[in-house]
Amino acid sequence: MALSSSMMAALKLLEPNILNLPIFSFFEFFKYDLDDLRNEKLILKKDLIERYKKSVRQKTNVYSNTLKNDFHAFTKILDTLSLVSDSKDILEDIEWEKITEICNILRKIETSNEKKIRWALLFLLSKGNPIQIDDLKQLVRNFKISNVERLLEKIIKTEINSGLDVKFDGKQLVLDTEEKLTEHYIADAIEEKSRRSPGEIEKEILELLDEGSYSNQEISNIIDIDEAVVSRVMTKLRNQNKLVLSSFGNKGFRYYTTNCQNCPFGKTLSSCRKDAISDIVNTIKDAHGVELTSQDFENIESNQALLNIKRTVTMSKKFTMTKLESNMYENFEKLLKTIVKNSINLKHEKNQKITEILVSPNVSKLPKVFQIGLKIGIEYEIQLMKTLADTTKKEQSASDILSKMIKVSDKILQSLNN
Repeated sequence: MALSSSMMAALKLLEPNILNLPIFSFFEFFKYDLDDLRNEKLILKKDLIERYKKSVRQKTNVYSNTLKNDFHAFTKILDTLSLVSDSKDILEDIEWEKITEICNILRKIETSNEKKIRWALLFLLSKGNPIQIDDLKQLVRNFKISNVERLLEKIIKTEINSGLDVKFDGKQLVLDTEEKLTEHYIADAIEEKSRRSPGEIEKEILELLDEGSYSNQEISNIIDIDEAVVSRVMTKLRNQNKLVLSSFGNKGFRYYTTNCQNCPFGKTLSSCRKDAISDIVNTIKDAHGVELTSQDFENIESNQALLNIKRTVTMSKKFTMTKLESNMYENFEKLLKTIVKNSINLKHEKNQKITEILVSPNVSKLPKVFQIGLKIGIEYEIQLMKTLADTTKKEQSASDILSKMIKVSDKILQSLNN
């Protein structure tokens, strides 16, 4: 889950060492001890200091001599973050919810060494790039983290696999991805995966399982929820008979779908199937002028599969209408072309004759809809080659056949780009 801009600004401004300083307790003081002041327009700082002295947040008198200065430094930080308007003696326009949000994040960071290192990386990145590892260790020294290097390597590996461009020689990190994007790579994992309510999570899982079969692990990745949370919700839904086991997968994973005999959305099996087929038939007729009948869907066993097809054909129209989706698919196409190009290798002899075609098994991991398009394209290309070879005079050269193939293929490609 992405950190908010206000949270990102706070973590870039605050030094990680504040977890060991009074500033952290001031955040907790604002969150827990000042509910009765939240409707006040103006609050005297001296009144807050007096209340703090009596609060359980001040667990020791070590800071008593500098408390006033520490508190003024804290309110200046809040002012810099636009969370209060801080004059010499008065606070106004206090953003209570955002201060609470920062407090919540700091408490999460306090419980995790990895999150402390991510925070330190974000703080150092805001000061400049590259990041020196000695500076990182110095910044987190008071946390007494014994395995800084191992945690750092884990973070780097995780974010490289997610697309972050990093060069690391053991002494410094060079981050070549655009700075704002890099900040999110480093810091978003500080936040918990979800703030959604249990009801929202249940609804999201049911909607997902109503269009396909998924394991707990896949659901966790797709909707960005901790797997332990997914497991609890799935157990509850199974106990309510809203889910059924669809099949077993690799490594013993269990795949579930919604239970059509006890539909969580209140539909009968027959009406759901009828509505899905009707929507698909009408959408394809409107878009392509092709008339399908219910017989075309007889081999589709589950309603979930029909609903998935319905969503795909419905969304295909949207993808041609908006700038965002148009740009996304244009660049997605380039990424997929790169994968295919690197997955198919031709071995040549010295005379350039092809001796062997090597196809990586990773081609089977391409998005399924793209696989279908690739398969249809190859099958049609073979059909086109056969047709041209049969209709071409024997005296014509291979280059003439190739020229005709290119012209036909270009026509098809041009129509796809319209």
